[in-house]
Amino acid sequence: MKIGARTVKTGLAVTLTILLINILEAKVGDLGYNLAGMAAVTAIIAMQPTIKGSLKTFRNRLIATLIGTLVTLALAYTLGLNAFYLGIGSIVIVLICLALKLNESIRFALITLVALGIHHNGFDIMDVVYRVSGMLIGLTVSTGLNIVFMPPDYTDNLKTKINDLRLKFEHLYERVINDLLREEKIDKDIIKDKRQNIRDELDDTREVYSLLIEDVLLTRDSLPANKIIIKKYRRSINAIQSNLERLTALHRSIVFMPGEPQYSGLRRDLYRYLKYLLILHQNIYSSIALSKGYETIEKDVDREEIYNKITKLIKKDNHESIFEFYNAYFEATRINEKLEQLIEEFALGLR
Repeated sequence: MKIGARTVKTGLAVTLTILLINILEAKVGDLGYNLAGMAAVTAIIAMQPTIKGSLKTFRNRLIATLIGTLVTLALAYTLGLNAFYLGIGSIVIVLICLALKLNESIRFALITLVALGIHHNGFDIMDVVYRVSGMLIGLTVSTGLNIVFMPPDYTDNLKTKINDLRLKFEHLYERVINDLLREEKIDKDIIKDKRQNIRDELDDTREVYSLLIEDVLLTRDSLPANKIIIKKYRRSINAIQSNLERLTALHRSIVFMPGEPQYSGLRRDLYRYLKYLLILHQNIYSSIALSKGYETIEKDVDREEIYNKITKLIKKDNHESIFEFYNAYFEATRINEKLEQLIEEFALGLR
């Protein structure tokens, strides 16, 4: 089992927060309530997967603490802090946060109200100061640790995700194009299930990408240097998503195109073209996901010749199934265009 940086930092944040609270309690004496526990919970909540998330949480929790504290003080010096008035205060807090468009601050503001408003030895303004201080200590420790100690970097994780994604796509792609050379086709339900698995993988990869881009865009100084890298990851993910749709249409054409012996030569030509695209795809994504050097692939197929064969065949026999050769060629060409765009955009052939 691998222990992640966030796990380590969460444990460290709890430890440091409790130690700081113990120091505070040693200075002011026994406070009579679990200040350390309250502060530790705040530290845990504030530990976010990204630096931007931590800063956003810090901002929201700070505003929430201020709102919750002010409402508590207003109740304490006017109506009182019994259960009924605390309920009224909760409604007021929700309305304030909604009016200020601070929806993410609502829960923590309510927690602050309850933490400050429930007491057993009479309301004391110093109790409020200590409890608010405890929450702010937990919040500050957690946010500071996330920024300074082992700051999150999702670059390697994203590369791994992209590589896993492209391997699944290439495996399905190879199975699909192999249908051009055999009589028994892959069952459409198998294709459907594998396509859905790749779509799920796409969603997971996009989540990691969004975490990475949050922190990269947060650091303005590093933005110019990382802009091309971010674009490369985004474009490579989008290309697989687009080519997956092309592959679905391609498989349909392969299933419905005629399989008589007189068409075997054209089927082999299409297979060689699609096999070339698979090798091209593998080379491009090895460069993007694994940082391997890009090697120019020698094209051993003549697309124009294949196109001419298909058009002559259509002119000779315009049966509906014959058009599936053209549809397959068209989808292959669209896949080719996507791959060539990646090569051109990131100057892979010039390295």
